[in-house]
Amino acid sequence: MTFADVAAAAGVSVGTVDRVINARGSVHPETEAFVMHWARELRLDRALHQRPTRILRLGVLLLSRSDPFLEALVRGLQRAVVDYSYLNLQVRVFEYGKLDARLIVEKITMVEQTCDGIAINAFDDPAIRLRLAEFTRLKPVFTLVSDLPDTNRIAYIGASGQIEGRVAGELMARFLGPAGGQVMLISGPGSFLGHDSRELGFRTVLMDRFPSCAVSESLQSFEDKRIIRRQVGLILKKHPEISGIYNTSVGSEEVGDALRDLGREHSTVFITHELTEENRRLLQIGILDAVIDQDAIGEARMLVQSFLSFYGRLETERTETGFRIYIRESCSL
Repeated sequence: MTFADVAAAAGVSVGTVDRVINARGSVHPETEAFVMHWARELRLDRALHQRPTRILRLGVLLLSRSDPFLEALVRGLQRAVVDYSYLNLQVRVFEYGKLDARLIVEKITMVEQTCDGIAINAFDDPAIRLRLAEFTRLKPVFTLVSDLPDTNRIAYIGASGQIEGRVAGELMARFLGPAGGQVMLISGPGSFLGHDSRELGFRTVLMDRFPSCAVSESLQSFEDKRIIRRQVGLILKKHPEISGIYNTSVGSEEVGDALRDLGREHSTVFITHELTEENRRLLQIGILDAVIDQDAIGEARMLVQSFLSFYGRLETERTETGFRIYIRESCSL
């Protein structure tokens, strides 16, 4: 098999095949991936099993590394880079720090100028969608943790928020028992579609299958623990009939403090997400009843695999990851 055979199959010039195989650059990413596909299909072994000479740079845009789940995600990315070092990969992490669409658009442009693709965890906003749609004309876009559909992104990497929410609803109803009860729902910004999906799944499963359970109070945290610290205790005092709390957001410690202050730490069902060290401790002392935990390490690895697959350096098909449920008896494992 020769470069000419690959060029004919891929519908490109022999020079383009040469630039791709020998990593000379100046080839559109989709064309590069297509050429690599046909090179492998036709078993063109030349240079395909050597370390690629062109570095692929993936930019990952997150709110903040200080979030325990995102911190675990970054650790997973670092581990995956080491595991796939033979494919000449680099990952750069960018942070936007606050929920500001204009700032995020600027960061996306920064990633575009320095990287070969982007993975982004951001809220839904027209300006962000437009900028990502422009990005996809040249380079691949992946969404993380919270999806942004209709942006021509290659894939969403993460668990289904709606299924997570339905599982939380099922757990809440079973913990409350046949008598059911009133539930407070604490959510993050609705513009983060992951939070919105969890809330929809939770409400839907209660309405469809557990009519004795109902969401009677809602609190939007805006990912701000201070709001949770101020408001949860006030709501519980005003509505002592609340017997369950579902939190899709941050602030487990603040919810736990409010429950302790009112002497309700063991009588109110409390369910949240992500097995952080804080949540593990709250499970162990019985304040939290269940934690639905995404696999941050697995999601990081899946992202790297999908990025490498786009450029023809690795083969992978799956992008949706699962999640695990932890209770007190399993959280120390």
